[in-house]
Amino acid sequence: MHRFDSPARRLTPRAHRTARTGLIAVCAALSLTLTACGGSKNAATGAKDTGKAVPGDTLTVAEQQAPTALNPGTADLGSVDFTMLSYESLFYLSPEGKVEPALAKSWKYVGSGNTELSITLRPGVKFSDGTAVTADAVKASLEYAKKAQGNQAHYLTDATITATGPLALTIKLAKANPILPTLLTQSYGIGQIISAKGLADAKSLTPTKTSQGAGPYIYQPSDSVAGDHYTYTANPDYYDKSKQHYKKIVIRIVQNGQTAVNAMKTGQIDVYKGDYTSASSAKSAGMSTVGLPVILQGLSLIDRKGEVSKPLGDVRVRQAINYAIDREAVTKALLGSSGTPTVQTVIKGGDGYSDELAKEYPYDPAKAKQLLKEAGYPDGFTLPVLAATFVGFDTMAQAIAGQLSKVGIKVKVTAVTSITSFVENQTNKKYPAVSGGFTEEPMYLEGLDLFMPGSKVFNGFGSSAPELTSLFNKAAAAEPAERAELDQQMQEYLVKNAWYAPVAFTPVNYYVRPGIGGVKVSAGAPFVSPLAIYATK
Repeated sequence: MHRFDSPARRLTPRAHRTARTGLIAVCAALSLTLTACGGSKNAATGAKDTGKAVPGDTLTVAEQQAPTALNPGTADLGSVDFTMLSYESLFYLSPEGKVEPALAKSWKYVGSGNTELSITLRPGVKFSDGTAVTADAVKASLEYAKKAQGNQAHYLTDATITATGPLALTIKLAKANPILPTLLTQSYGIGQIISAKGLADAKSLTPTKTSQGAGPYIYQPSDSVAGDHYTYTANPDYYDKSKQHYKKIVIRIVQNGQTAVNAMKTGQIDVYKGDYTSASSAKSAGMSTVGLPVILQGLSLIDRKGEVSKPLGDVRVRQAINYAIDREAVTKALLGSSGTPTVQTVIKGGDGYSDELAKEYPYDPAKAKQLLKEAGYPDGFTLPVLAATFVGFDTMAQAIAGQLSKVGIKVKVTAVTSITSFVENQTNKKYPAVSGGFTEEPMYLEGLDLFMPGSKVFNGFGSSAPELTSLFNKAAAAEPAERAELDQQMQEYLVKNAWYAPVAFTPVNYYVRPGIGGVKVSAGAPFVSPLAIYATK
């Protein structure tokens, strides 16, 4: 669960960790944006390429939400597609979920514990303003992002950044972070480097001013209209021409899915990032559909000590709720073939996923009633649930209410129309359960954003468990092989202790015209980078 983004990526905890996180998360689901990303065990999937890659003239991509800013230091996760084109990141996250070189030529963690990252920069790279990309310039940009109060600043809160040479720097952390390179890829704004000139007048980094990065494209404000379309042209001084697949890239804002599909039919749009509701019309129009089910919907049982709803303080009650939900039926009724039933907070192939855990909580209302009786609630109880009127959260809440009523649990849904109200009411201890959405993330980020005590928005009652905290800390400092096992143990704790009652994952979909390649996704990179898209012939 993670952040909410374009109707697929901005409302997820993939956004998440504080009020900023909460808003993002909420916005992500609203707009469907997730960044999100850890090492994937799954191969990338994508639209069938129609031939060999060829130089393209203009690529037009449509998104549902306009960017909050064009400043990578302050923009939320739902806006990274708009900034990654002109601001080169330290690292690049491939469609397969692999971290590759970008401004950083090489890197490594120093010693054990994942608390110090050593980086060597690529020589001879220049910002679009003509100044050199140096260790001092990168340090200044990271320090700015750390202090700019953007919704990703917390990733660098405890970081000490030191330039150790003209092209070398180290990042030392007070706490272990095993995926810092991933967080400094194009998928996160903090890793997109701003030049000294840009930092000197950061307020100018707006939709009406040019960009100040070292990316493959340069933003053209004179050929853009904020809230409508954003135009980028190839940077003539970019260090790797092979990554410049087009002379020009235009990102258009199209909120209505059918409007976008109609524009694709006439060649006005090449790729559309929307939600699953456009799938049938896009298919009938001959478009390819690419996407992974990464937006999780269901109940967050946040009052795990029973402060407001005493029954939720008993693990047997939380388990009963999970047994009482027919996930297959609810998913089919609400989401059709676009939904994937789940009892885990991660997708198959993601960090911590377990085939064995996937078998937990088969639909068994008799088992649910038995557990309720053992917990002292043979006649059930009333459960207040907070929901929102966007992204179908209220509809999901009502569907779950119908399921739980069969075992005596009377769900009282309060649906709010404001994102701000939705976030605030997750933290004021008024509602013991929430029907919401989250973008699947690596377990390390899920900890920060979702289930550790510091994840204030999505853990509004501050739930903590010594066993879970110990597993999280060990995993953060562990080597990859050991971390994979610890991630599964964390997921096992969450599932068997029923901290959530997940129902289904829904996809972030990309609709693609024939003649377009590079639109691929994986568990480690569920959102398509416009940098990866190319023309085919």
